[in-house]
Amino acid sequence: MSQLATAKIKYPLTAKIATALIFIILVVTGSFAYYEISENREEMESYEKKNNFSSFTSAIPVLENALWEIDFKTINSTLNQLMKNSNVISASLFSEQGYSISYLVRGTKKEPLNVVIEDLISKEEKEKLFKIEYNNKNSILLQIEDRKNEKFILAYPLFFKNSKKEKYANLKVGYLVMTYSTKHISLASKELLIKYSILFSILGIVLVITSFLVVNHLIISPIKELERASLEIANNRLYETEFKNRFFGKDEIESLKVNFNYMVKQIIQLIKDEKEQQRMANELETTKIVQKSFIPKANNLRVSYFEISAFFQSASECGGDWWHFYPLSNKRILIMLGDVTGHGTPSAMLTAAVKGYCDSLYSRDMDEPSTILEELDVIVRSIGGEERMMTMFSAIIDPLKQKLLYANAAQNFPFLINKDSNTSSPSTLLGNGKRLGYISPDKTNKQQPFKVHTIDFKVNNIIFLYSDGLTEAKNSNKREYSERRLMKKLKGIDTLNTNDIVNTIQLDLIDFTQGNRFEDDVTFVACKFCATEVSGYTNEIIKYFSERNQPQADAEEHLEKVS
Repeated sequence: MSQLATAKIKYPLTAKIATALIFIILVVTGSFAYYEISENREEMESYEKKNNFSSFTSAIPVLENALWEIDFKTINSTLNQLMKNSNVISASLFSEQGYSISYLVRGTKKEPLNVVIEDLISKEEKEKLFKIEYNNKNSILLQIEDRKNEKFILAYPLFFKNSKKEKYANLKVGYLVMTYSTKHISLASKELLIKYSILFSILGIVLVITSFLVVNHLIISPIKELERASLEIANNRLYETEFKNRFFGKDEIESLKVNFNYMVKQIIQLIKDEKEQQRMANELETTKIVQKSFIPKANNLRVSYFEISAFFQSASECGGDWWHFYPLSNKRILIMLGDVTGHGTPSAMLTAAVKGYCDSLYSRDMDEPSTILEELDVIVRSIGGEERMMTMFSAIIDPLKQKLLYANAAQNFPFLINKDSNTSSPSTLLGNGKRLGYISPDKTNKQQPFKVHTIDFKVNNIIFLYSDGLTEAKNSNKREYSERRLMKKLKGIDTLNTNDIVNTIQLDLIDFTQGNRFEDDVTFVACKFCATEVSGYTNEIIKYFSERNQPQADAEEHLEKVS
């Protein structure tokens, strides 16, 4: 290196510009999102209050007459009418002493007994309610807001139907109390926050990239080019230069650059090629790491009543095969195996979208494997377009009922290994459907339901799933491993240990292919129904949804105790 050297740049201009743009965008979009979400929440709360206030006040005169006439049919009908609002938690009618006459609670068929008004409101609120005097507009309601539990309580006394006469003024015959939930408002606000976050993130990225590219093109790039050119000249590496007119015309930087343009262009091209190669290498390596993170590692893995072992080998840096299992409620387990057409980065990205959807199943009470395939069909079609489709086998195993429900979207038929059956050969789980993401020739894409099959699944039964990469693996003579060889090998296995089964198939596959590289991804999974349950399996996603659903479970338990 010559004596001519560049000064060390501690804070590059690129970083300063990018930081300033990001800060401005975050402040503007964050303020806007906060304002919009606050306004939206206030509007929803106002609407909910008006709606419930209207239905509550409308019920008051009806209940006053019904209570005075001891018409329980009208009382129950009116309270049931209030409960038709899905957000109403309870509607109750109390006597003038505060004892329950009729008490309806959402989610319970039987009416709770021995309920008093203090079970719903505090003593202080009860005293306020008992002091309310007759108002012909019913405008002075007792309104209690419980933000911690996200609910709202409306209460009002019922007066003698002829209480307009001064003689019977403020003669109370009972009290009406209605509780409604505001959780849906919080959920709507959270959904709006997520939408705004995604929208503003995309908008911010676009603005930052666009602004950075413009600044980089007009200022930063020419300066860097001049710096590199001056160093080249200082080291006596001279090149013939040529002048290239710029779109915005000549300026001071262009006048300095003109004598070095050709040399700089060569250097830029070299750096550009090297960066592109490095970017592609980094992208493939990153995708490979991400792809492997999608596939669970299972070697005699115990999950509740099940033992799982699996083998996965990608044909390239990233593949299209994917499998996973998901513990469900009531000791059940969902197990899935799919294959995206082709392999490489696009297939891995589609696999990422599918896994993202499947991870959401922890928060849902899923009962039908066909529902999963129908929703995945829409996701794959919207992301993969006409270039990518996916096969998928989905099964839900219920150890308590000893049943296996499955649906198939053009995936290889799995095998059921039952050593207690009359035949030693594995049975095939037949059932087929269209590929996920299939676009019909008429472009209508009408939903075609996937058929659900139900079979018995007893203790020590094993289901063996595999992708076509296993049966289509070729040896040096271009012969395929074949489904027949696989079934024969499974038939000859005496062990019920899933890891031994997987290792046996793996060694037989390696022996057959003679070490040749696989042309397609190879995946196979063995899942056994065990006689005993093993608890303790969890992961971060399961913990998150369990903790999020705990408040609801606690609330249901509290209601049971109260009733």
